[in-house]
Amino acid sequence: MSAQAWKKSSYSQEGSACVYVARVPVAWHKSSFSAEAANCLNVAAPAPEAIQIRESDDPDVILTTTPATLGVFIRAAKAGCFDQLTNP
Repeated sequence: MSAQAWKKSSYSQEGSACVYVARVPVAWHKSSFSAEAANCLNVAAPAPEAIQIRESDDPDVILTTTPATLGVFIRAAKAGCFDQLTNP
């Protein structure tokens, strides 16, 4: 196990029953709707069943979802289902 790729969970105790985690490097893509300045939306697909989304000003906060769920969200947003959140 490479010390750089894997980290033992702080909840694991000494012994053989430890949980290790690794951050898989992913290729982030900036949304074509993002301007050249800050506040850009980045999207990655680290696996066929996972889509990750982050905002460039806080890249450590990552939302992970499935392609199907993201599709439902995008269709709902385009249909105006969330408009009341910005226009009370």
